[in-house]
Amino acid sequence: MNNTDQNKDLLGAPEAEVQPEAAQPENTAPVEAAVTENIAPAEKKPDRKLRGNGWKRGGMATLLSVVFIAIIVAVNIIVTALTQRFPSMDIDLTAQKLHSLSDQAQEIAKGITVDTEIYLVGKEDAYRKDLLYANYGFQYSQVANLAERLQEANSHIKVEFVDPDTSPTLMAEYADESLTNGMVLVRTEKRHKILSVYDLFDMQQDQMTGGAQTYTKADSALAGALELVNLEKVPVLTVCTGHGELLYSENLGVFTDLMESQNFSVQEVDILTEDIPADTQVLMIPTPSNDYTQEEIQKVQDFLNNTEREEPVAVLATCHPTQRELPRLTGFLEEWGIEVHQGVVAESDAGRMAAANASYVLVDPAGGTALDGNSYNRLLAPSSAPLSFAFDSNGDITTRALWETGSSAYIITESTTQAEAENPETAQWAVAAMATKTLEVNGKESLRHVIVFGSSYVFTDSFLEATAFGNRDYITDLLQYAAGADDSAVTVQASAVQTNVMDVTCSRSTATLLGLGVFTVGLPLLILIAGLAIFLKRRHL
Repeated sequence: MNNTDQNKDLLGAPEAEVQPEAAQPENTAPVEAAVTENIAPAEKKPDRKLRGNGWKRGGMATLLSVVFIAIIVAVNIIVTALTQRFPSMDIDLTAQKLHSLSDQAQEIAKGITVDTEIYLVGKEDAYRKDLLYANYGFQYSQVANLAERLQEANSHIKVEFVDPDTSPTLMAEYADESLTNGMVLVRTEKRHKILSVYDLFDMQQDQMTGGAQTYTKADSALAGALELVNLEKVPVLTVCTGHGELLYSENLGVFTDLMESQNFSVQEVDILTEDIPADTQVLMIPTPSNDYTQEEIQKVQDFLNNTEREEPVAVLATCHPTQRELPRLTGFLEEWGIEVHQGVVAESDAGRMAAANASYVLVDPAGGTALDGNSYNRLLAPSSAPLSFAFDSNGDITTRALWETGSSAYIITESTTQAEAENPETAQWAVAAMATKTLEVNGKESLRHVIVFGSSYVFTDSFLEATAFGNRDYITDLLQYAAGADDSAVTVQASAVQTNVMDVTCSRSTATLLGLGVFTVGLPLLILIAGLAIFLKRRHL
């Protein structure tokens, strides 16, 4: 075969005639080796692809986590800003609703029509973090929250934190008031009111356990101050001095605070050398040891018979069994139909005495008074002088009992024998009374009252602080009525709410174990371990 034929065979031969390589067995081993070498790299490529997908999923998870955290941070910032601007958005989760305004506080705040400033004296952080009086457990964050909710309720109310160290101007303006951290200054162009820590909080000892109980009065104190500084006219209670009074500033502190909490302005006067202040509505004669002069009695009479004053006015006189005879003062009271007797009222019925003391008499509010319908829990008349009436009605003066004993009461005097005390003659006695006269002033009826309490102790700190008795509420209502303030703008009812109430009792060690061991360390540690376990498991996917 020549070359030409060979070329034709190579170029023109049909494909079917081409011999397959498989027909050459001698070349099988090299081919398999080449195939094997080609397969090995091909099996590694999916691993790189999976690893790339893992990185993508991890990056996406990280990105989503970062975005989620950013959203949470942004929401937190927005919510914080909104709750600062609108404090009512901050949900009050306390059982006693310590950070919520009472209905009376909201009503007063909404009724404010003039610009009113509330200055919280102290650094803002000290209020927010309860650093003021922290050793006593007082929650000053509540004061800040309530003040800001008052501000939210009415645009006329402005709240500002004032650091005494950086606000010398305000401190100098009220230098006589000695403003210190924890005080609250509320003011308008009419007047101002300063609330001390004692106005905002209270601490009492539990007689059963000996432990300290803390109370907050912040809501009613702030509401009362707001109302006071916005009143057109404030009722004034003037306390007489200069006669060796058994009741004086040192043992009338709680009574004074009580009256001021009810928006009375309390002041003192010696009517021997001074005139009775013209704006006085209640004149208090607090158990004098020395008799009044005739000139002083005349000033009291003129005060009651002033035909130019339309608002009600009253004289409040207190007595004591050991009080010496005061003929001019007792004569004045008898002109108004009230007689004060020597001796002390005692009780023969153990069920009507307090602390197993026969002279600590539980009494009843008498009917037929303006306070009928009010409920008072156990009124107490300790060591009271007995009262009676010279008449029920005499011309334009009428008399009535305010507090009465039961029919099992009796009188102990210096001449009472042991036999008489063991088998006493019992009867019902009045221990508080009121005489009322109606005057016509500018064509209108105006009331004049003379109120007498046989017990001075009723007004002392220890008995007014006793929450087991209703004396505090009764005195408040009575003097508001006497001053005509019960139907005026003076509406705040002072209230104290315990802040350290424990729903579940446990020992200190148990509380430490639960608080520190379980909730502070245990649960966060379990959550951390669970998170690490999930992370380590997922990172191998």
